[in-house]
Amino acid sequence: MGQNDLTGIPPERVGVLLVDFQNQFCHPRACGPGPVTNTANAATARRASAFAADAALLGTRVIYVRQVLDPERLTARQRYWDDQSGLCRKGSWEAELFIDPVPGSVTVTKPRFDVWQSPEFLSYLQDDPVDGFIIAGVELRCCVLFAALGAEERGYRFAVPQDLVSGLDIGDSTYNAAARRLLTELYHAPGSAAELLEALKAEAGT
Repeated sequence: MGQNDLTGIPPERVGVLLVDFQNQFCHPRACGPGPVTNTANAATARRASAFAADAALLGTRVIYVRQVLDPERLTARQRYWDDQSGLCRKGSWEAELFIDPVPGSVTVTKPRFDVWQSPEFLSYLQDDPVDGFIIAGVELRCCVLFAALGAEERGYRFAVPQDLVSGLDIGDSTYNAAARRLLTELYHAPGSAAELLEALKAEAGT
């Protein structure tokens, strides 16, 4: 059994980690007057939301992660770059979730790309609620990879289904494709979350 195999973990010990499904990254309005470049993110958010709702009925934990730009929580170097991008400023519409949270879920914030640098997330995990994660989210080239790398580093078992992660449309044939290949080669990312849902059902005896 490898670290990317959730077999044997009961649903109540699995966390569905939903990374950055926010208006900034998923809502067409966030693209401004030009062409819409986040159609893949919007579709992925809806698929991930449906999956999370089904998984929650089996007893999984559902954890939403929001990236929120709060200069007071950044170093001077980080502020230099993040002030230029202005993504998901604290208190803004862009920082809010694009999808409605699943009942009973929790929402944590992170100051930048890496969920494992979020004090709220680490505080949640201190109570040891999960043994493994199903990771969904955007953006593939940074936030999703940070989530997977951090889970591996800390010894959690995890899976990253390819149909529940995405990035901006303009990167589909370049950096998104490279990230997908990395997830497949390193972490045996399944093509679909459907098989994970069936495995959860089997563990739950339904």
